Amino acid sequence: MRQDTIGSMCRPLVLRCLALAIGLAVVRSPTGLLAGDLVILGDPRPDRAEPSDLGRRFGTAPCASAEPPRTVREALGPDVDRILVHRFDARRWPDLDAAQTYITRVLTAVPEGGRLSPGVYWAEGRPPEILASVQFSGRRRGAFHLANGYAHVQDGAGCEWWARYLGPDRAKWVVWP
Repeated sequence: MRQDTIGSMCRPLVLRCLALAIGLAVVRSPTGLLAGDLVILGDPRPDRAEPSDLGRRFGTAPCASAEPPRTVREALGPDVDRILVHRFDARRWPDLDAAQTYITRVLTAVPEGGRLSPGVYWAEGRPPEILASVQFSGRRRGAFHLANGYAHVQDGAGCEWWARYLGPDRAKWVVWP
């Protein structure tokens, strides 16, 4: 009985500590969503010619890399200051919070194959659902487009990377809620 009493007294403390730890990892602020050391902000832009497919290049030449990065966050490197969300498909993402939360999940997720790819390796066409940009120190920006289970990002050097977060193991999928 004494063990049950101690367990019931410690359980609320453990839950509070867990909530605090989660709160430190991803914190909402009045200016946006903090994802580790990155801020994800809303930055609406007027409609322009929108890319029709996530597989199209942003216009930069392919980059040769000794080893592709494992995550989008790794690809962005230490010089990234913030991610700016310009537009999102409201049919899929009901509000900016939902888009920000999805971007946060994609940043640290490992895609199919264990690494980002310097080229598109899937056959299906995917229109972008979230149009964002990455702002690096020195005010340089790179494009960042996402769809449900897919990402296409430009790093600080201008190299383009693609990732798909689907595959045979559904436990590893990163898709909209």
